[in-house]
Amino acid sequence: MDRQIIYPGAIALDTDQLLQSRNTMVGLGYLAKMMLGDATPCADGLQCTPATGLAVMLSAGSLTLPTVIDASYVGLLPPDGDPLLKIGINTAPVLVQLGSPGAFLISATVTEVAGGDLPIAYYDAANPSLALIGPGGDGLPQASVLQQRIGFAATAAGLAPAGSTPLWSVEIPAGAIAVGPGMITPAPGAPFIAVKLPQAAPLLSPGFSGAPTAPTALPGDVSTLLATTAFVSGANRRSRAVWIKAGTNVWTCPAGVSQILFRGWGAGGAGGTGSGGSPAGGGGGGGYLEVLLDVAQGQAYPVVVGSGATASATVTPTSFGGLLSVFGGGNGGNGGSQPGVGGTVGSDAVLQLAALSNPGISAGQAGYVAGGTAIGGAGGGSYGSTLGFANTGLGAGLPGGWPGGGGSGGAPGPGGPGADGLVILEWCGEPAA
Repeated sequence: MDRQIIYPGAIALDTDQLLQSRNTMVGLGYLAKMMLGDATPCADGLQCTPATGLAVMLSAGSLTLPTVIDASYVGLLPPDGDPLLKIGINTAPVLVQLGSPGAFLISATVTEVAGGDLPIAYYDAANPSLALIGPGGDGLPQASVLQQRIGFAATAAGLAPAGSTPLWSVEIPAGAIAVGPGMITPAPGAPFIAVKLPQAAPLLSPGFSGAPTAPTALPGDVSTLLATTAFVSGANRRSRAVWIKAGTNVWTCPAGVSQILFRGWGAGGAGGTGSGGSPAGGGGGGGYLEVLLDVAQGQAYPVVVGSGATASATVTPTSFGGLLSVFGGGNGGNGGSQPGVGGTVGSDAVLQLAALSNPGISAGQAGYVAGGTAIGGAGGGSYGSTLGFANTGLGAGLPGGWPGGGGSGGAPGPGGPGADGLVILEWCGEPAA
């Protein structure tokens, strides 16, 4: 910060003192700029409270305002148009009269007012031993300081004077004779300083107190934005969708989900038809596939649950999004001149190292005759289910065990239908809509 040099014996000029004051003002302005920036005004204090009648009181405080050093002469000191953050300071409250009910906007600006009137002593060249009091000895007081104060204006709502900073909104209903606390609210965007330096966190390893909060990122955000507990809870939430009935469904990938665990069971084959005293073979169990799949949020994927075979309809595969298929078990052989053979086990159609792939646990059991009794072969099982029951002289075969089990063979009669497949999707994140 600049300081004036005054030499012994040199004639002191009024501008020496004026420059000293200006240099101090510039130094403080740059210190304020270092802490607050100089893009917008900043207010501290200046709280608005009801006063007597239709008036409000603005408490002591300060306002920083981007402006210039001096727009006009100060004494004999010429103007200086360099930018500066000036500081207006009110050390005492200020009363603002509103006068009538209505909606008001109270704005503030930094003003410079000559004040501190004093009778100034002047040098009298005609009589150096005595001073002249006042200009020419008239004894009149003169301003001794250029005061940087905060001036307030109360205008209609939304009509702030040019160059002023809106601070408070006051809405006085019709018929009111006094301002109440509930009628006063901060003006939108009022630049009050929210945090003082002792309360601000250090940049290096801040130690927050209380319960600090932060914006919660959108699901799936992979930026450097801080993760709140709400974000982490949503991201770690385990969600599941299950389809148990044969048919085509649609799953839409939720926001923030990029990978799912697919578990799919193929449907079971039907038991064969027994005739002529020869039992039929049981249907084979459906295949099973468990695999991690990459998915895209917002995309809709068709989910097909395979339909178990019957005597009149063949088994349909279980599939997901055209990315994979899990095939059902084969139908059991019909009985005729000899017992029918068991149906083959299902398989899958995906080549991925991360996949856990199993064919059906077992093929269908061939039909057989024991002690003169025709026994339809048991249906094969799928992953997680067991081999079905043999059909011991019951006529029509038994249905397959869910999921994906094969029906047992007829002994004699039609074979049992195969069980439908199953699809389970699991992921971390919010449930699908």
